[in-house]
Amino acid sequence: MDDITSLARERFGITAVRPFQYLVIKRILEEDKKENPHPGMIVTLPTGSGKSLCFMLPALAVSGLTIIVYPLLALMSDQVRRFEEAKIPVLCLKGGQSKKERMEILSDLTNVRALVTNAETLAHPRVLSALLHVPISMIVIDEAHTIERWGSSFRPALKTLSSLIAHLRPKQTLCFTATADNAVITLLNTLFFTGKPAHLVRGSSDRENIAYYSYPSLSKSRAITTLLHNPSTRPAIVFAPTRALTERLARYCRISNPTLDARHYHAGLSKDARHMIESWYFHHPDGVLFATNAYGMGMDKKDIRTVIHHSPPSDALAFLQESGRAGRDGLPARSIVLINEADRSSNLFPIFNQHKQCYRSLLLSLMDEELEHCFGCGVCLNHRILLREGERPILRTIFFNPLKYTPYTL
Repeated sequence: MDDITSLARERFGITAVRPFQYLVIKRILEEDKKENPHPGMIVTLPTGSGKSLCFMLPALAVSGLTIIVYPLLALMSDQVRRFEEAKIPVLCLKGGQSKKERMEILSDLTNVRALVTNAETLAHPRVLSALLHVPISMIVIDEAHTIERWGSSFRPALKTLSSLIAHLRPKQTLCFTATADNAVITLLNTLFFTGKPAHLVRGSSDRENIAYYSYPSLSKSRAITTLLHNPSTRPAIVFAPTRALTERLARYCRISNPTLDARHYHAGLSKDARHMIESWYFHHPDGVLFATNAYGMGMDKKDIRTVIHHSPPSDALAFLQESGRAGRDGLPARSIVLINEADRSSNLFPIFNQHKQCYRSLLLSLMDEELEHCFGCGVCLNHRILLREGERPILRTIFFNPLKYTPYTL
């Protein structure tokens, strides 16, 4: 048994390291021993494939500190928990900590193997100054695709990471994500690997255990409650584009079906409220969470059976990222897109508004990937919904009252 397998078994209870994991870990450890290591790697592995092990295990073996940068507080908290479960000394720097608390953390950096933080905190002058006196082996950017998506809008600090990393001069920079098309990979190379392109380890974005469906509906609120009425769809997460809509949908769901435990989750909630909802959802075997697209990405719950997209996401990358919240336990799961005529301007509308071409194949082609075999989608499984949710009772009313009603008067 080699050192990698031995460490995986001893600290993480893993009996067999997957080939992709082994390749990434081995390269990290080899480069760490060199005087002039290669600047780093871009690693794209599907959700549930064990990306975290690729940097958690090396954190035990490399010579210096490992810094992991996350875009969301929920992901930071979850990663700290994983390090603690593996008995790896870890600290967390984030917003909201007192000056005294932050100074205590910074003074203790040489006694830990890992530091979990975010871009905004890393950019703080006092934090940067303290880190300059600590040998840094790796800076890991997890969910690296968010730099392209959020860095130009509400998270500008993400775009400054490249200059921060150049200032800190780690031995290696590692970018991890579950989904990245060629444009994202090019951007990451431009930002972080200007001297020499990163090693690229690229797995398929396809999650074989997730089936993709389109659900046409006249009333999306009613469609959601109809879908969630089936116990096999829960626990579930419903992605909506605005905070107000998550609240309205959760309220409508509770009123329509009082047996459903449904709550909303977005950045407008207080810190305590978000933590309470995160804990509730993580432990609830049947819960339904209505979340904004950005905040829902922080939910690392293994047994989510269904992801419902209230509207088609902006592109294939966003769709696959949101869908990837489902089935992280490896069991069958589904991703359902609700569509109606109001979604016609969406880039993904042509994909989900037809029943002839495989959804999975079309989505992966937008990611510059090819599909050998579809493991489940509404087209290939022949699960066609010919009438939109709410359309049947309207047509029935017209049929029995042709002189009173027409499609234009109802």
